Amino acid sequence: MNEKSDFEAIPVGLDLGTLEMTLDEKTVNDRARLVQWGSRELIDKLHLAPPGVAIDQHARMKFMRLPDLRAAFSAKSEHEFLKPMKIGSKIFIRGKIVDKYVKRGRNYVVSELETVDEAGEVLLRSRETGVHVE
Repeated sequence: MNEKSDFEAIPVGLDLGTLEMTLDEKTVNDRARLVQWGSRELIDKLHLAPPGVAIDQHARMKFMRLPDLRAAFSAKSEHEFLKPMKIGSKIFIRGKIVDKYVKRGRNYVVSELETVDEAGEVLLRSRETGVHVE
């Protein structure tokens, strides 16, 4: 059998596409409840979303682009929050695979993702390393 594994077939540089998301009140409140966000003033008075509201979409983007991916366990993640995300605004999350490697018999995939607002301003940058399970 000479077929490449799904992991071997993933090209470094693979575009994960762009996901559009509207930060409506329900989405923001659901996320705040999920992560037990304690600062309601940020949401209620300043009309800002909790900083990580877009991060849970990263795994979704990977599963959409890599259909043979069975599970993805996070090994490391770094996030740089640059600007607040406003309730009612549209954000766009785009990403790509920037590296992959094998360590101790496990396959790792490294992705970089960027969240921008409608004006193209970068709100969040992320670099995530995950264990790739086929």
